[in-house]
Amino acid sequence: MHFISKILRDTIDDSVHRAFLRYGKGEYAGPAAQVAITRTGKVKVRSTYLYQDLVASVFLKLMPIDTISISGVVLGYALLDEELSVLGIDAEPFKKKPRTQLYQSKITGEYSVNKVALLYDDIGENAYIFCNLTANQGWVHKSKTKIPSAQKEALIEERIKFSSTNIPAGTEFVTLLLQELTPDFLNDIPSKFTSLRIENTYQIQDLVFPSNKDKLTSKEIRLKTKRSGILHRKLIVDDSEFINKHIMMV
Repeated sequence: MHFISKILRDTIDDSVHRAFLRYGKGEYAGPAAQVAITRTGKVKVRSTYLYQDLVASVFLKLMPIDTISISGVVLGYALLDEELSVLGIDAEPFKKKPRTQLYQSKITGEYSVNKVALLYDDIGENAYIFCNLTANQGWVHKSKTKIPSAQKEALIEERIKFSSTNIPAGTEFVTLLLQELTPDFLNDIPSKFTSLRIENTYQIQDLVFPSNKDKLTSKEIRLKTKRSGILHRKLIVDDSEFINKHIMMV
């Protein structure tokens, strides 16, 4: 389950906490995605790097064929060679990247859709999966492979260019995607629309340090400190705008 979905359901775990380690007090841009539907019913989704894995996961659930081509990288918080081997996915040995302090491995090949879906489901909470997924019949998911710099926050129009997903007409993709992206806005979304965008913003109001702070190293304090604040969510559907907020302790 995506970490934003866990916040909305108040099921905070280590994967949610890890997503906020980089933040101090202040306001920060979170994941965003845009869904566009053409007159013929074709669907195009653009998303930021923190939402593209959710889009890819829904993409894989509805694939109408058995085999898919995959190419890209996996960036893990720990070495994941054994996990990929268990899944039967060939990859280069993981190597630590100095800039991100994550372990990276490249993946290229053709696999069953079920096996690739397991890749996202089984290790997705412990890694970034930045892969292109290509199949016949107009199903394509493309992703960049480098985490954007935190030093320069781009405009949302640029950030959602991190990935693009194309889906042919006549599927349940949009319905299933919105259940994952916008569970708190479903009653506000009309049955037919042309464009929809969901945006998340974090407002970190306080840092809650561990009670034994004096006995911990600076790294341990950073890892154990929780963030208290508000998750602000904005939904834009054609010409209508809706706002929700959710108190969080992450």
